[in-house]
Amino acid sequence: MPNIRLIPVEFVVERALALKTAAEALPLRTLLSDWFTSNNHEAEGYLVLRDIDDHFPSARQVSLNGEAEQETVVLPGCILSRYRNNQTEARMLVAIIHEIHRRMNIPVKDSRKARRPEDVRQDNWTWPHVMRVMKYKDIIADNTNKATFGAMIEQILGDKVKANSIRRANYGVYDIVNTPDFNLSEQDKDVIREITALFLPLTMPKKVNEAVR
Repeated sequence: MPNIRLIPVEFVVERALALKTAAEALPLRTLLSDWFTSNNHEAEGYLVLRDIDDHFPSARQVSLNGEAEQETVVLPGCILSRYRNNQTEARMLVAIIHEIHRRMNIPVKDSRKARRPEDVRQDNWTWPHVMRVMKYKDIIADNTNKATFGAMIEQILGDKVKANSIRRANYGVYDIVNTPDFNLSEQDKDVIREITALFLPLTMPKKVNEAVR
């Protein structure tokens, strides 16, 4: 018997899509969004929420608390335009960066008691690893330097980090950004694979809905 304590995401989405208006679907969308946030699945959750938003175009203008419009996410110019100029993509990118920061900074005592892989502190992750992934996945411009990248991350994280902190040497060695794959250590390769997986909801090909509406 399936675990009834877990929210049936597909069932909730089907119910939301069966409704006539974005306003009617909003409570179900809010339920899903709250569940994704509470369980630290914001990045993956954006794919599900986007299915609902694409079904109800006006839903993009409805915030989770029922207000008329979400605050516009403005991202720095080093981020490629396909992510800067699409609010769904921009919000997903922000969620992924926040999730990476969360995993890097999970308290040790909480990490020791973790019951899920995503709640284990990632001491080996560094922002240079993240920069490498974002470059290779064409999320940021290829000529983005350490200072520009650090400023971008600091802008997204806001008061969660100190000014200029991402560019400090103790946050990792930026030489790894341009190191050839064959010169990477196995540990670095593993870290890069893990971080790349977090960006999949943003970088994977988007589902094309061919149904006639």
